[in-house]
Formats: sequence, C-alpha cells, structure tokens
Amino acid sequence: MPKTASPKIAVPKIVRSLRREWQRVNLRWQARRSRRQPRDDSAVLVVRLDNIGDFVLWLDGARAIRQRYPRPDYRITLATAREVATFAASSGLFDDVIAVDRAQFGASIGYHRAVLHRIAALRAAVAIHPALSRTEMPDALIQASGATERIGMLGDTTNQSPRKRARTARWYTHLIDVPEELHEIEVNSRFAQQFDAAAKPARPRLEPTMIARPDWLDDTHGYVVAFPGAGLTAKQWPPERFAALIDRIHAQTGWSTLLCGHTSDTDIAAGILRRTNAERVQNMCGRTTLNELAGVLKSAKLLLANDTGAAHIAAAVDCPVVVPFGGWHFGRFLPYPAQIDPPPAVVRPVFVPMPCYRCDARCIFPRADGDPFACLDRVTTDAVWDAVRPLIAQEDGRDTR
Repeated sequence: MPKTASPKIAVPKIVRSLRREWQRVNLRWQARRSRRQPRDDSAVLVVRLDNIGDFVLWLDGARAIRQRYPRPDYRITLATAREVATFAASSGLFDDVIAVDRAQFGASIGYHRAVLHRIAALRAAVAIHPALSRTEMPDALIQASGATERIGMLGDTTNQSPRKRARTARWYTHLIDVPEELHEIEVNSRFAQQFDAAAKPARPRLEPTMIARPDWLDDTHGYVVAFPGAGLTAKQWPPERFAALIDRIHAQTGWSTLLCGHTSDTDIAAGILRRTNAERVQNMCGRTTLNELAGVLKSAKLLLANDTGAAHIAAAVDCPVVVPFGGWHFGRFLPYPAQIDPPPAVVRPVFVPMPCYRCDARCIFPRADGDPFACLDRVTTDAVWDAVRPLIAQEDGRDTR
C-alpha cells in the first residue's frame, strides 16, 4: 500500500498557501479602501525595505527626493527594514520612519494587516519605491498606499519571476526603465534624476548626524577594524585568513584591531581571537549601533570586511576598505566604477575572476557546509595583503614589503 504524505509536511504547506492567499485578498481590499480616501497632497511615502548597504548606496537618492519635496511644504515618510530604521531616521532626511519587520510581515497575518493599515492611513499623494530588484513586499506597500502617483523602476528579475514582475508592475502609475547592467550607484542616480536633474553618481556619504562615537572607543592610538561576518556563511572569507592578515598588520604597525559585527558574529570573532595575538585584538561584535559603527570606521586606519553593508558605510566616511570578494553580484555593488571612486580608491575589493561570475549566488561548484563559495575561496591571504600593504605605507611611509 503506498504511503500517504506526512501531515507534518503537508499541513505547513497548506497553512503557508492559505496565508499567502489571505494576504493577497487583504492587500486588494486595503488598496481599494485606501484609494477611496481623500489624499493629503503634502504626504510622500518612500519604501526602501532592503539591507543596510543598499540604503547607504541610495542616500543621494533620498537627498534628491528631499530636494523635490522640501520642508515645510511636504512630509516624507520612509518605510524601511527594522534593522535600518534608527540609522535612517538619524539622517534627518525624513519626517517619519516606519520600521517594518520583514520576517513578521510575511509570517503574521495580524502584523501584515497592521502595516498595510498604517501605510494606508498616511493618505500619501505620492508613493516611491526606488529599487531595481523589486520584491513583492515593498510592491505591496506601494499598492496599499492608494497614492495618486506610484513611482518605481521597471526592475529586473533577480527577486521576481517575469510573470510576477508584470503583475506587480500594474500597481504603479509610473515605472522608470533603468539598465540592469549599471552599478547600483549609477542605478540610484538615474532614478534620482527623476526628482533632481542635477543628481550625479558619486561615492556614498553619510550625513554628520548619522555618525556617533561610542564611549568605549580609544582613538588616541591607531587601529584597524575587521568585520568577519556576512549575511550568508558562503560569503564569509575564512576566519583563519582574517587572523593571518591581522597578524601581518600587527607585525608591520603598532595598530590594534577591533572585531566588529552583529551579535551573531561573536563565534566567528572568537575563532579569529584563538588564531591571533589576542592582546592587540578586541571583540566588539554586538557592541555598536550602525551609527556607532560609522563613528568607529571614521577614525580607523582601514577596514577589512566581507561583502557587507559595513564596506559601504566605511566608504561613506572615507575609511579605506579592503574586501575579499566573490563574483555573485560582480559589478552590481562592488567594485565601485573608477569614475566614482578614482585612484587611489577608497574601496578595494580583491577577487579572482571566473567565467561563472554574476551567478546571483547560485554556485555551480560543490562545497561543504560552512565553506565559502569557490570564487571567494580562491582569494588568498597574500592577495589581500597586497591590497592592504599600500594603505599601511600611505599611513606612515613605512616599507612593508
């Protein structure tokens, strides 16, 4: 007798399917209800629900929108990821910030309904979604806003199938077609020109109000920052190579090292500490806000980081950054174009070209759990040291061969 499907597997699939269908119904109802409400012509909604690095690279776009919708005539509300909200609010570019828990939005019917209700209650006349790789979540907020003008990018198919992208495209009144092959800074600049014709692609820069110095920081002596974590384990350069590089820096300089990152990076940092001279290394993972991380980087000699938002924050405070880098999104976020970050570049990714670059992290090579992608694994300690060495020489004129 054939075995029946296990209820432990089937029931969650049914629940997820029913939840998605309810969310679609709720979105359609909320959008229709919202559009019947009178518009507040001074209210502008901006939706940017992606990650920290994406937000930093888009800051000039936020400035362009603020230029088009100045105070006191307009009030701009930003809906952004919970992890980014406080950092974004500190920029002073927005009049209000709505923090969205992306996991809860997808998992909780009640939370989903509450967020849509709050967005609709703005009665915004204009809603803007300035992201090339659109996803259904921010698209849903644009739809729920009921705004008379709903502006976005036609977008690519990185996060949505062509069919889904076509369906969500109908939720906008204006879609700007920006070439997919451009660097993210150039993409943001093209879109920003819809609001400020003078907008030009440039290396990101933080507002002074976004930079805070943590009380524990001793910046009277030179230090480097290492950021060994990443969103995916496969995007993490091995801890033993971070440790070897830190030892080389210590051997050539009197600098100390601060290990920074999320609380979840503590174990990675501990692995580095076990492999290096711990007397000159401090584990500060989980002890900085994004604003404080910006303050730490602003005074640092350099940053060693994986492909994370920390690299872009460093660039935005003029801290030299060296990034062991793979090819998953090569050219989209790193390297920065030479005309945007001319020599001597602030951002220095180290990579080994492979034919499979721009795979969107769909690696064709087998790897064990915990190992980096093949393209990142090919980046040696010597190769990264070759990028670090000139920065040390630039600081103190020392021969570091």
